[in-house]
Amino acid sequence: MTLFLLSIAVLSSATVAADKLDDVLTSSSGIFATDSVKCPGGAATSFQSVFSSTDDISDWDPVNLGYEENAFEIDMTHMDPLVQRDWTLRIGNGGQIMSLIVDAGESIANQGVAKSIWNDLVQQMVAVNTDLNGVNNYPNFIHGSGTYSLESEGTKPPFYNPKLAVNCEGNDCTIINWGQQAHVPTPWDSPIMYYTRYRDCGNGVIQYDMAMYHFGRTGATQTDFKYFNTPWTGVRTSTFPHVMVSATDGQLNDIGYLYGWGNSKNIIHNLDTTGGFTTFAEKLPIPQFEMPFCVDSLATTNWYYCTATNAAIQGALVPFTFQVQSNTVATTGHASTYGVAKTVRMQWCNLSTNMPDGSWGWGFPTRTVTITNDDTGYSFESDYIIHYCWAGYTYMSVPASLSNSDISNNFPVLNAETGNPTSISVAYTDTAGVAWTDQSGLTFVHGKGVEYKQDWHRGKSRVRYGTTNAKRDGTIFTTNLLGTLSEGEIYYGRKFMVTDLLSNMQSKGIELNPEAFEEVFTAGARGTGEVIKLWSGGTSFGASIGSEACPEATLVCQGNSAPSDTTRPLFYITCGMNLITTHDPYTDPYTGVAPTDYIKKPYKCQLNEVETGRGIWKLLGFFADGACSGIGSLEYSSDFCELQSSTPSSFPSKIHSLSPSETASDSPSVQASA
Repeated sequence: MTLFLLSIAVLSSATVAADKLDDVLTSSSGIFATDSVKCPGGAATSFQSVFSSTDDISDWDPVNLGYEENAFEIDMTHMDPLVQRDWTLRIGNGGQIMSLIVDAGESIANQGVAKSIWNDLVQQMVAVNTDLNGVNNYPNFIHGSGTYSLESEGTKPPFYNPKLAVNCEGNDCTIINWGQQAHVPTPWDSPIMYYTRYRDCGNGVIQYDMAMYHFGRTGATQTDFKYFNTPWTGVRTSTFPHVMVSATDGQLNDIGYLYGWGNSKNIIHNLDTTGGFTTFAEKLPIPQFEMPFCVDSLATTNWYYCTATNAAIQGALVPFTFQVQSNTVATTGHASTYGVAKTVRMQWCNLSTNMPDGSWGWGFPTRTVTITNDDTGYSFESDYIIHYCWAGYTYMSVPASLSNSDISNNFPVLNAETGNPTSISVAYTDTAGVAWTDQSGLTFVHGKGVEYKQDWHRGKSRVRYGTTNAKRDGTIFTTNLLGTLSEGEIYYGRKFMVTDLLSNMQSKGIELNPEAFEEVFTAGARGTGEVIKLWSGGTSFGASIGSEACPEATLVCQGNSAPSDTTRPLFYITCGMNLITTHDPYTDPYTGVAPTDYIKKPYKCQLNEVETGRGIWKLLGFFADGACSGIGSLEYSSDFCELQSSTPSSFPSKIHSLSPSETASDSPSVQASA
């Protein structure tokens, strides 16, 4: 891990280019709380805006590796005297954390699902409109990353949340994005702007600030958002297979077995019943489990394959047998879901009691499972138990290098050695674990929360955990704000991530917990930031900040860098050579109006009468409705006022071209790591 981190540090610069509007829009004023006293800054932070694949370390799934560059925005790196505190955080252009490389390896899931290209099992905020979600079979939740990718919809290459502003300098990197409905096409609006700030606190600590602004749409009927992931994260299971939750006194305890995400038995805790932090570990001791008995409700038609009758279903307590039925190349479903190449189908017969449901399987990509007949001591290994009980069968994966004949020759042995035991145990191999001082941990400090009150709504924030599978290689961790976000309101949360030796995590979690909090407030309650004035002249326009002069130009409108209850965001949108300034982000620059179609497709804009392309959005600030209508289709210039004046500006121009290629590439990047 150190070599990659070092190479990034060598290539990095202290500041990543942004224009003066980005500088002021991404400042903390009006949105973020003041910095935590535990994060004074001053750490050795570096940035890299030139893409380089991390696949040598990250081992991304081949199905999406070619899109790694499409998702990339910037790398942020901290180097520390203690290697366990080194990190490189890769920010995606949708605002999400698409990669977090620490000493243990890649900590973000491997992106193993074709339609989920750094938009699902990443670290991001999510806002759900529970009143509209599922109406007419259309989901309504807004990702803090981007949309699911469908070839038929033109969302490959992926459509990530449009980047409105970004600024990375000193110890901070802040990005503002227009959040998108995750499932497209959709009839639902996306009235959420996401603000995300990452701050290097030193010593392996990252302050993670999140904000959501519900800006609504002019003339549109708005509803409230009532369910939130703050954040949602897919932690790489093969890197950090163990989850530990803090007790109220700060003591970390291994959660143990996790059910699949969405199962009714997912572990959920109100934040105030925890110590305020959750830790992922590399290698804790794993206990041995006795194989549970089960009755499979789908197996009633398959029991005739067993040597005994189906008395087990009738409740009789008879010994079970373990019989190998056949060997197979992995089914398409097993291969795509679990990442296995070859399976053996086995059958548990005469099972007498129910096994907990939702047990998708045991095993990780780097750890095998040992099955033991406790009566005889005979053992054999499986790469992965795919199902304990499914339509009468248990599926176990075996090495792809074994031939069918090799496997078949072992059938009689397995049948003879495992027949009619009174007890079978299942254990992971290599279960001893290592000392906390000899392994890394990754901690999320989410705070203990408070009871959230807003009008009649009362709820406590919570934390929730669940697994995926070996193919996706991700453990889902999320905290949920149980509250309401209405039009004109801002959600803000301050949380922390820590990479360090596992032995340091309890003390760091206890220290940082009081600094973590979240709240909802009315836009403008924390001030409206700096004054922004927009000026025009000829065929272009530009901005001045505060008292900055823009001589020989015409003042069009005045607004601010942060929202209030009397202003709305103003967007500059380009699509090829077409451009427009508008309050409505759905406006097509070619036609000058927002499409009135029931189904919304912001990932397509008209280049001309026939061709479509991808738009680019830029946030200009927050202005009263209609105040800036005089700008129309003028072209934005980042150094407009400097060109109008002989007096040098205190804000040097640093922006890159806003003009995209006229058509989006149909071919993803195929750059591989060296």
